[in-house]
Formats: sequence, structure tokens, C-alpha cells
Amino acid sequence: MTESFNIIVAALNQLFVQLVGLIPKIIITLIIWWVGKYLIRLAVRLIRKINIKGTKIDNKIIGVFSSVVLIVGKVLLILIILDYWNIGKPIISALANGLTLTFAIALGLSFGKALEPEARGVVERFKKKVGTGNNKK
Repeated sequence: MTESFNIIVAALNQLFVQLVGLIPKIIITLIIWWVGKYLIRLAVRLIRKINIKGTKIDNKIIGVFSSVVLIVGKVLLILIILDYWNIGKPIISALANGLTLTFAIALGLSFGKALEPEARGVVERFKKKVGTGNNKK
């Protein structure tokens, strides 16, 4: 009984030590998130205030551009946070592989059997250009 109790206490002690070591990383992640969101909002506000005299920049174009900056900024912020946690590269690699496979399936369904060799060539060139595939460096 005493031995199993000691094992449980040692496991809880180790869990507590790991959680205490994780708290600063969580705090830094929250700071990165808040500062990043502030900078993104600031950039969007500055873009929306653009008023260049003598040009024909439509307000709709400025709205679309600010929306694009907002979306790209949030995606980059998430990627920065994932990279801080050392899980950004595997996720990007998995997404690239998934997109490559999706592209290959779409091409295969589009071209069918008649253009199968051409579709395979296009997919291989795409894989080489993106840098995905089974080639390990």
C-alpha cells in the first residue's frame, strides 16, 4: 500500500513540476497573441484611414485590402504561436501534403484516364516546386 502511494505521489509531483514549467510559456504565448492582435488591428485601422487625394482608390478596394490584411495577419499570428510551441513546421508540412494530395485527386478526377500521364507530370512538378513528397533531406 505504501509503495503504490509513493508512486502516485511521485507521479503527481512530476506533473506539478511540468505544469509549473509550462506556465511561463503559456504567459508568453498570451502576450504574443495580445500584442499581435493589437498590431493587426492597428494596421487595419491605418489602412482604412488611407485617403490619397488625386487617385481613384475606391473605399471598397480599401475595405477588401484591409480584410485581406486582417486574415493574413491572423494566420501569420497563429503560425508564429505554433512555431513558438515548436509545432509549426509539422503542421505546415501536413497542410502542404494535404493540399498536394487534394490537388492530385482533383486533377485525376478532372482529367480522367485519358490524360493520366499528363496529370501525373503536373502533380510531380507541383510537388517539386512546393517541396513536398517523400524526398527526405
